[in-house]
Parts: sequence; structure tokens; C-alpha cells
Amino acid sequence: MKVLKFGGSSLKDGISMKRVGSIISSDDDEIIIVISAIYGVTDSLIEFMSMPRQEQDVQWFIRNLRDRHVRMLADVASSMFVKQRAVNLLNEKLIRLERILYGIIYLEELTPRTKDLVQSFGERMSVIVLSAMLQDMGVNAVPVEADELGIITDGQFGSASVDMGVTRQNVQPRIREMISKQEVPVITGFFGKAPDGTITLFGRNGTDYSASVIASAVEADSLEIWKDVDGFMSADPKVVPGAVPIEILSYEEAAELSYFGAKVLHPRTVEPAKAQDIMIRVRNVFKPDYVGTSIGNSEKISDARTIKSISSMPDMAIVRAYGPGLGSRSGVLSEVSVLLSEAGINVYSAATSQTCISLLIEEVDLKFAKKVLARAQSTIVDRIETEKGVALLCVVGEGIGEMIGVAGSVFGTVAANGVNIGLISAGASLAALTFTVKREDLEHTTKTIHYELFGR
Repeated sequence: MKVLKFGGSSLKDGISMKRVGSIISSDDDEIIIVISAIYGVTDSLIEFMSMPRQEQDVQWFIRNLRDRHVRMLADVASSMFVKQRAVNLLNEKLIRLERILYGIIYLEELTPRTKDLVQSFGERMSVIVLSAMLQDMGVNAVPVEADELGIITDGQFGSASVDMGVTRQNVQPRIREMISKQEVPVITGFFGKAPDGTITLFGRNGTDYSASVIASAVEADSLEIWKDVDGFMSADPKVVPGAVPIEILSYEEAAELSYFGAKVLHPRTVEPAKAQDIMIRVRNVFKPDYVGTSIGNSEKISDARTIKSISSMPDMAIVRAYGPGLGSRSGVLSEVSVLLSEAGINVYSAATSQTCISLLIEEVDLKFAKKVLARAQSTIVDRIETEKGVALLCVVGEGIGEMIGVAGSVFGTVAANGVNIGLISAGASLAALTFTVKREDLEHTTKTIHYELFGR
């Protein structure tokens, strides 16, 4: 059994959707499909909610959404029966969405709960269109919504995690029953539901995570993540033209690259698959014969190269909290971290000294972080300083943290090119070495390290 995931970039129009259909129909295995919203639909939902609207705006928006999906349906299916059935299902979803949007206008309130619910409609509509196309091609495809399937989350809006125990109990028998009937499930990605039935999202690119959860729940043999790229590369090819494809990564390497800037996978995609030792393959919809990148257990894969890739996050900032004896006072770092965590601000790296705590966050969160940390200023912190224009570099390779001389070689190369290194994290993961440089030094530093490591 195999799970295939397709993102919005693979569902831009009729041509791209037919390309996806060709990949699915040519696969002889028992398959489960997990998909994102049609390209741009989620962004349009977010944009519509972000501004004050009138009743006529809702009518216009719903009409445009309907027209876009019906046009794509016309491009990918020829059977009038199949198309009419799909249009009826689309209308049901759009009527419900319309009522929710009217509610937002009348109440003049947009809660995290409503925001997550509205965004889920992109996937609810895309599964209808893709299933109709597959049915028209002779594939017994059935659209399935994640909340009805029983994907249960922790209830965190915007960035939920799945309760795998309950989800497995719900999902496995339902999917196996469908497979036994020779049905091909086409499942919504991106969201699940809390125990109380509330819809919660997994964050941007969360369909990768959905697919991994479903693969783990049904104990699939493999998970294929279909993108519009060849897989993971040794560096961002937009920065390093000589970047090379990576054929094999361990779970840990893929997780670190995804967390620290590589946009190939949702950062949490690896976790559910790893728990069941499921091989993940990242493949290119434009090159279906290309093997892509395989991700698996480090004990079962082999690659002579120690360092696999360099990833980066260009828009970072450093917050420094100063106070006497901060480094020797128990609980200070924990208190500061909790304040930021409760505000939804992620800390990517932390360093402490006797008088200072330095925290690396995304620059977009900087203003809010200063406001949040002001609560601690009167009790444990004397002053707060910030630094913008910071970039984070991550060098990834299995066992990098245990190999003598790797960090010295990387830092020596950087220093030899006149670039100063800021925060360093060399022990948080045995598969990753991270450090900061000034943003203006990022491209040059990445190219320099890549040339030193890969000779190009």
C-alpha cells in the first residue's frame, strides 16, 4: 500500500491536474491520495478574511470560487454525469462556506477557530474536482474529508499536531475497508479536527504532514511526496547554481533541513513516517521517471558523503535579555522561553552567559517578542536589545556532531572569507550544525561553504 501526496503547485490548472491523473492512473499499487487546495485558493481565502467586507463581497467571492473550480472540472472531465455530481458536491461546500463568511461579517469578529475552518474549504473542494477527474479516467476515486475520516488533533489553531493513537484507530479500518472495495481514497490534507470537533490546521504546507500521518495510520509501505522540484538539493539552486540533487537522506537529516529553511517538506512530515519506518520519496511531477530523494532509516541507507546539504533562513533576528547573574539563576531561560512560546513565537536557537540570554527568532516576530518580554523586564531582566538583519545557516549530515574537525573546517572557511559568525548551535542535533551571519553575507557564505564541501 502506498500514499501519494500532491500539493497545490501540482494543481494549478487543468493541464497540471491531468498530469497528476496520469501519475495516479499508471500506478499499479494499492494507493491512497492526499491533496492540497488548488493553487492559490487558500491564499485567496486568507486574503478575503483579512479585510472588512460587505454582503455583496461574499456573493462575488463565492461566485469566483465556484467558477474557478467548475472551469477546472470542465477541463479535466468529459462525462456529464460525473461533472454534474461533482458540481452538486461543490455547491454544498460553497453554501456552507458562504454562511460562515456572512457570519464573520455580521458578528464583525474573526476568531482563530473560524479562520481555520474557512481555510479548510480549499481542500474540501479540491478533492471533489480531482476525484471527478479520476472517475472520468476509470479510477474508482472517492473524496474523503479529514474530519470525517477521524484525523484527531490537539486542538491548537494554526499549527496543530495529530493524536496518532486515536487517529490510527479511526483511520485504519475505514481506509482498509475502502481499499477492499477497490476504492481509491482522495483525502483532504492540511487539517484535522480537535476532540470537540473543531477544525484545526497543520500550518502552511501541512498536507505533507497529513500524508505522513495517514501513511503511518494505515502502515503503508511507502509515502510519495510529489512536488514541482527534483527533491532535496545540496543547497538552494537559486543561491548556488552548482547545487546537486541528493538521492538519499536519513529521517534526521530531512527533518533538520526542513526545519531550518529547506522548503521541500513540512518540518513535521518525517515524524509519523519514521515511527513506522516508512520510506518517504520526494518526486517531481514534471519528471515522473526520476527517482528523486529517498528518506529513511539511517541504518538501512548508505551514502559516503558526510555532509549532505546547506539550508538557510534569511529573515531572522536576535533578542538579547540582560540582567545580573542571569546565567546562574535557575528557571530564567525557561521563563523567557515560556513567555515567547505562549505568544506563538518560535525560538530557533538560544545561548546564555552570566549576564545575557540570546534568542534567535524570525524577524517578523521581533516587535511582538519585545512586547512580550517586557513582562519579564521588571523582575528578572534589566534591559532588552535586538538585532535585525540576521541570517541562519544550517549544515546537515548524519553524525556531523560526532565527527572531529567538521565544525572547525566550516568555521575556518567562513572566517577565511572575512565573515563574522554570531550565534552557534553545535550540539542540539548530531545531524546539524547551525550558526548565524549577517544577512548581507548569506549568499557569499553559502556559496563559499558549498564550494569547499562539494567542489562547485
